[in-house]
Amino acid sequence: MIGRKPVSLRITNHTIVIIALIFFMFPVLWMLLTSLKNQIDAFTTVPKWTFAVTFDNYQTVLIERDFLKYLLNSLYVSALSTVLAVMLGSGIAYPFARYKLKGANHVLTWILTLRIVPPIVSILPIYLLFSNVGLLDSYTSLILMYTFMNLPLATWLLYGFFKDIPGEIEESALVDGCNRFTAFFRVVFPIIGPGLVSAGLLSFIFAWNEFLFANILSGPTVRTAPVGLNEYATPVSVLWGQIAAAGTMIVLPIAIITIILQRKMVSGLTMGAVKG
Repeated sequence: MIGRKPVSLRITNHTIVIIALIFFMFPVLWMLLTSLKNQIDAFTTVPKWTFAVTFDNYQTVLIERDFLKYLLNSLYVSALSTVLAVMLGSGIAYPFARYKLKGANHVLTWILTLRIVPPIVSILPIYLLFSNVGLLDSYTSLILMYTFMNLPLATWLLYGFFKDIPGEIEESALVDGCNRFTAFFRVVFPIIGPGLVSAGLLSFIFAWNEFLFANILSGPTVRTAPVGLNEYATPVSVLWGQIAAAGTMIVLPIAIITIILQRKMVSGLTMGAVKG
């Protein structure tokens, strides 16, 4: 049939996809298997593929080492910073996309450069600032940092969505009795739903996995899950089974959320391409 790919090409494409999937998923699978081994099996020089499954590592991590508290800390600061980043990003992106503001391109470029700056460059002044105002080891410091960190990403993603919405849709809403505020929330927001999901999910993932700022700005009170992994690497040894169990619990929530929202996310990233 015309337009149908040859069988050999389809087999090649599927083979490449399967190899890539195995390549990227193998570390996650190995971490999961290690989390189910006892300390002796996890330390063997030759990897053991058959072993007695145990959940002692998860029990130790959750109950004895209180890793659940770190997961809840990560969930709290990631979720709240994501909401703030998406809300502020919408407020910044919408006027630049809808109105011809003077110097808009320069402002948007400046916003993008904030995301390009390496975090290690700014960590010292940020630490001194939060130390002087008494915000070290607090939820506020991490939420502010993650919001600021994800704001450029959310702004640029949502800017593309707002640009794709015809102005006539809002004009029709205004004719029907809506004001600018109600037209924005009742008409525009539902249309850019996939964009909100994409911006929100990416912001949440970056905040959830962030280590540098969390390690420097947090302490025993608000320690996040990535920082909590340090507890399993001691000067004497590395508790591979426990660190694998903790790592699995960090990866699992993101994997579940991504699988649930993958359709809207792919749709959002496709629809939200910024046009020249």
